[in-house]
Amino acid sequence: MATYLIKLTPLDKFFFGQKKTFGDDNVNYVVYSSFFPQQTALLGLLRYQVLQIAGEEVFKNNKIQDKEKAAKLIGKQSFNPIVEDLQFGVIESISPIFIIDNETKEYFLPVGRRFQKGDETYELLHLSCEGGYPPIFDGYEAKRGMTSCWLSSTNNTRLSEEDFFIKDERIGIRKDYKGATKDDSFFRQRYYRFNNFREVEREENGECKQPPLRKHNFCFAVLLEKKDEKEIELSKLDERIVYLGGERQPFLLEVSEETHTFAFKSTPFTSDKKYYTVVLLSDAVIEPDHLSDVKFASTEVKDFACLLTHVGTQNFYNKERKRQKQYLEESATALSLQQELYARGSVFYFEREEQAKQFCNHLKNVSSFYTVGYNHAAMFNPSSSEK
Repeated sequence: MATYLIKLTPLDKFFFGQKKTFGDDNVNYVVYSSFFPQQTALLGLLRYQVLQIAGEEVFKNNKIQDKEKAAKLIGKQSFNPIVEDLQFGVIESISPIFIIDNETKEYFLPVGRRFQKGDETYELLHLSCEGGYPPIFDGYEAKRGMTSCWLSSTNNTRLSEEDFFIKDERIGIRKDYKGATKDDSFFRQRYYRFNNFREVEREENGECKQPPLRKHNFCFAVLLEKKDEKEIELSKLDERIVYLGGERQPFLLEVSEETHTFAFKSTPFTSDKKYYTVVLLSDAVIEPDHLSDVKFASTEVKDFACLLTHVGTQNFYNKERKRQKQYLEESATALSLQQELYARGSVFYFEREEQAKQFCNHLKNVSSFYTVGYNHAAMFNPSSSEK
């Protein structure tokens, strides 16, 4: 088994679609990108790139030529939320998406939706549950709100999720093929870019004669576990231009073999004073029965659905109108049933260590999701002085 670091650096703005789209007749005239691509989109990208280097006897003119060989390399079908023990060929598993700063060589992982913006930095809020009162965060001020933060691998840098990105909004009016304006055709679309630059100080007249200075060089990243298959060398994918997202935006794909994994230890920046905490490193499907031991939680939920395809799929654009529980037709394309996932950065509090560990085990046991980077979490012990 080999581990590869996959880095995706956007070369322009990017757009990762969500549940809300423009829809028929422009019913939703404002749509927003999410900050991160879905794990299933990353898996689809990587499976497609494996086919690209498989040879013309397997993949030619953007079509699969040999279904059996293709299935051996990328699996018989795409991710399906209700099918257990899916195999994806040479791809054993992928990690949750995270962020790397190529300027400082630091990587960032989420440490939870439990921070509040202070005067200079983000302050960790500790849970208080005294005298029979409901649990509350000590020092929480509603006007400042709650922030989901990410921590660098050196434990020196805390950034909110919003700090990584800047908005890039486009406003327009749709026209037909003859150039005439359509009725109800106004739209606004929000893309994002990484927040890599800072402006230098402006002159007294407001002019800025120097270009912005680079302070970061962020990129998306995942770890890929590859089976020991000799016929495919993932290093051939290094430094390719690939396309990802609803608008097919360009990204630089970089591939390198890695020998270590990424994780955080319990520190003053991650540990609650009294409670064991579990932070979701990725979106997760959690059964209600598995929440019975949770003392308190700070969470968000996200809608989830994915495209269902097969190595025999011929048409990727005309989706079946009815959402499918499972994939039935080899030549067609369908959408899975929609469900809600707990969002990355959600935090769960437990009184006892065994409760937190059992909760993490429940997450891992949803093997279909865990394999493709969902349902990953980090557990943090309480501060030693306050146990």
